[in-house]
Amino acid sequence: MGIAKRNKGHAAILFVLIIPALFGLFALGSDGARALQASARLDDGLEAASLAVAAFNDDNDDDGSGSGSEINQTIANAYINQYMDSMNSVTNVKIEKKSCEDIPDCVSGLEDGDSRFFEYSVTATTNHDFWFPNAFTENVETFNVSGTSSSRKYQNHAVDVVFVSDFSGSMGNSWDGGSKDKYEDLIDVIGLVTTELAKFNALENIDDNSVSFVAFNHMVRLDDGDGSGTNCYVQQLKYSGSSVSTTQTINAIFTEKSGCAYNSHAGGSFYDLVPTTNFTNFNNAISNFYPGGWTASYQGIIRGAQLLNKGANPRRLMIVLSDGQEYSSSNNTISNNLVNAGMCNTIRAHFDSLVIGEEQVSSKIAVIGFDYDLENNVALKNCAGSDNVYKAEDKNEILNRILELISEEIGHLK
Repeated sequence: MGIAKRNKGHAAILFVLIIPALFGLFALGSDGARALQASARLDDGLEAASLAVAAFNDDNDDDGSGSGSEINQTIANAYINQYMDSMNSVTNVKIEKKSCEDIPDCVSGLEDGDSRFFEYSVTATTNHDFWFPNAFTENVETFNVSGTSSSRKYQNHAVDVVFVSDFSGSMGNSWDGGSKDKYEDLIDVIGLVTTELAKFNALENIDDNSVSFVAFNHMVRLDDGDGSGTNCYVQQLKYSGSSVSTTQTINAIFTEKSGCAYNSHAGGSFYDLVPTTNFTNFNNAISNFYPGGWTASYQGIIRGAQLLNKGANPRRLMIVLSDGQEYSSSNNTISNNLVNAGMCNTIRAHFDSLVIGEEQVSSKIAVIGFDYDLENNVALKNCAGSDNVYKAEDKNEILNRILELISEEIGHLK
């Protein structure tokens, strides 16, 4: 009897001693599994957020804090909140955008002939309650999980690009954003863009990228301006008597004009280049162009639409490159009147109504302004839409802006 009682007492003591350990293991297993699940869900949320940020392709300009732009913060937080449950808070959300030059893998890949890409990374920390607070350490009731995910943005589908380039007299000036005159830096940038497009064309693709070129001052210059091989300036406006007819001009956007207004004027030398995949000949041609004259961007936009209409790909992109506002009050008035009457909307609607094969055409007009305040050209801003107007401070930024516009494929970084 005495031995049995003593054994029961030992068992009771052992049970009392083991209970805390068993509870500790249970708490550790439960909260450990919760932490692992939270970490996995955060990784999934950040992956989705990085892809969404890459798709939106915002400039990611912030207030200097390094946290990313307001719109990217909104996108990232929305995805994190959607994926996480029982979360107290999300903090330290940071969105970073890197161009190819900032990514060693991309730089080395370019040397091997790989395609250029941009990389977007999203980092965040979330806070959660322990199910069994203070189980191991007093005054510890919550835990944090952190994660990072990145996405790369490549070009995926072939695109027809028309460069509508300002070749007015001011483009012959030097600037702080490059080592050459503005038009020379612009020609160099276009050459680099075609190098990237050529890499895509070298792959096994059904379609190839094409480029075309329109230079404008206060008119555009056509290689066959009179239909008989004469290189001359051609007017894109339509008149009613001596006045510009906004309605007739818009209705005739896709009607190719002919008839020489001038054979030579204001010192500029350039002409338009129809869509081509022969980038060597294309670059050789524009390397001999030089600027002169006033500025009337509507001339270039109308002619650019005509050249883009010659394309064969389901993606059409017009990139207007300019260093300033319309020169002369009359050009400024004409430009505003045409845009307000729907010139650019008409161009987009025309392309977006087309179907190539079984694929709907998608078009965009974008403006890249450099060496001037974008607010000074309201017509261009309204033409493209504020979301498609970009400011470039230097030559490399012009290049990156153009390549961002061309890049459409989104792929996760494994």
